[in-house]
Amino acid sequence: MPPPLSKEQIKELAILEPKLKLCVKYAKFDQAKDITTRIQLLLRPTGHEVRLLQAKNWLYETAMESNNIAFAKSGFEGTIKKSNIGTRLNLEATALLAICHMREGKLEKSKELIIKAIQGIGSIKSDERRKQFHKSLIERLEEESILLGLKNKQGTPLDVFEVDKEAVSLIMSKNEDQILIELGRSIPQPSLDLVSDIRSTYKLCLPKPDIKFLPPPLTDDSKLELGKRANSALKRVAWRAICDPSSDVHKAWSQGLSVAYDKKYIAGAIVTAFNSFSITATMIAASAVALAIKFGVEVFCETFAPKSIMIKKQEKD
Repeated sequence: MPPPLSKEQIKELAILEPKLKLCVKYAKFDQAKDITTRIQLLLRPTGHEVRLLQAKNWLYETAMESNNIAFAKSGFEGTIKKSNIGTRLNLEATALLAICHMREGKLEKSKELIIKAIQGIGSIKSDERRKQFHKSLIERLEEESILLGLKNKQGTPLDVFEVDKEAVSLIMSKNEDQILIELGRSIPQPSLDLVSDIRSTYKLCLPKPDIKFLPPPLTDDSKLELGKRANSALKRVAWRAICDPSSDVHKAWSQGLSVAYDKKYIAGAIVTAFNSFSITATMIAASAVALAIKFGVEVFCETFAPKSIMIKKQEKD
């Protein structure tokens, strides 16, 4: 067992760890590497390897979100080898490694890791905590399935003027729920098939008593619920494009400047983000733009920030 953290270590970690978590949120990979190096220099001499591994998981997740998938995969594989099965560290690394493989379209490898993550959740004794972890993991996997099904590398890149035109039409004619329904209607069959496939894999691996812990499945019949989940998935692509405080679009939008709309800053940022992810459906992008503008900068960027796959220890539901 390592010795208790010193007052100096506690003071430094109180600054460095929140900064590192923010790197995940905004996909700031280079900054995350620098902070992790500082944390390593602080913790390794005193043998606090578990705390260091947690910091490294945040680094690898930042790499994943910034599309440095090879670095992320190598890192998560290292964490899995160095941590005990059933621990939060091991579960987190296994689940995020599954997502790395899903983003590469390697579904069979992803499914193998999903099964291992489910086994890790099974070691949690509390029914309530298992329910929380299952809900968090299955919803994230379904969101990633939606995104994967939306990818179209052969498609024509989005045109910002077309997207902006459709977004304005949605804003003028529909409320938030109606836009979400339109978004649900626009989700292509490949996304729905992937969601169904991942849900089936997940259920087959669960002990029967734990099946009741899964949230209701997404279906093609409920366009509003499908739209909500699709919106949650799309935030992982679009959110940081317009919510990074250092970006011009966020500065203009948060200050209420009309230039954010007149110069199509919001539409342009979302189109650029979607094109980089090979999402080429105009109505999907227009719905994302319309929802962002409808909700406004404070609600969209604060309330709708993408959630971590891991449940915080103090969360109750």
